[in-house]
Amino acid sequence: MKINNTQYNFCRLTGITEETYQINLFESGCLYAENYWKNLLPEIEKQKTVKIMLSLTEYWSWWKTQWNIRTQEAFGITDIKEEEKKLYSFEIEALIEAFYDTHCENSYTYIYPNGLVMKALKQKIYGNRTISPKPKTIKGLERNRTRKSSASIEF
Repeated sequence: MKINNTQYNFCRLTGITEETYQINLFESGCLYAENYWKNLLPEIEKQKTVKIMLSLTEYWSWWKTQWNIRTQEAFGITDIKEEEKKLYSFEIEALIEAFYDTHCENSYTYIYPNGLVMKALKQKIYGNRTISPKPKTIKGLERNRTRKSSASIEF
């Protein structure tokens, strides 16, 4: 995955390597996907769905955005500007601590994959099959019946 400016500046200011940063991003993305489906599906379906989700570029784009938001929050919490040239050691420690606080597992409890991710997942699982036919509503049937019966017939 390509690193963006916020992530680059975080690595530059803290001394954490881009590789370590990307590994953390990837591993937490995998953990999030597993936890997301944990109580929603039976184990066999969960494993299959997680595997498919982790193969989607839409998922990783969404996850990288969520990760970046939290990295920006770490800068905000510490009031450190991304453009800073150099930090004191206590500022580095504070930024790293804020980073881990904003990226902990609990910080992702109330976020959900967006519609693009879910649409891509559904497409990958079901293909072009119709999942369920669109039900005809009573209102729709009445409307059709009314139109047909409102025609005037002359004898």
